Amino acid sequence: MRGSLFIIAGLALAGCSQEPDPAEKAAEDKKIVEMVRAANDAPPPIEEVIPQAILYPDIEKEDLFGASCAYAPGTSMGARVIAREADAYMKIDDEMVRFAVDPGARQLANRTGSLYNGRQYSLRLQIEGDGSPDPNASESTLYQGTIWLRDRWDRNVYTGSGTVSCGV
Repeated sequence: MRGSLFIIAGLALAGCSQEPDPAEKAAEDKKIVEMVRAANDAPPPIEEVIPQAILYPDIEKEDLFGASCAYAPGTSMGARVIAREADAYMKIDDEMVRFAVDPGARQLANRTGSLYNGRQYSLRLQIEGDGSPDPNASESTLYQGTIWLRDRWDRNVYTGSGTVSCGV
């Protein structure tokens, strides 16, 4: 009887100090790794962007002269986007941000593109209708258009619709 008591006590102690099954440990580790990956891959909260008007000193500094389309949202006269054949610019937080035309973009008025890509954002542009001559500029055509600015997670951070002036 004494011998069986020692055997039972020995088995009980052995059961308490056993390492977990390797398959169970691997499954637990995999679950933890997936939770960490999911937390790291989650995008940060959306930060709304409010582009500033591109002023003449900005145009001079970036040499934005020549054929282009200027997008001004709402009834504003201040352009928020100047799009050209190869690139486009926006002014965000007092900095002129350059976008390169996407090679697969549709061509819009004045040989501008419908999609431009930057380091932090992508810019989609749309022009509607045939346009009408600009009464204030002999070589310009006025359209209605829309701007969509998206962050690197492809989330919309700005949308603006209004007048688009395309000319030289």
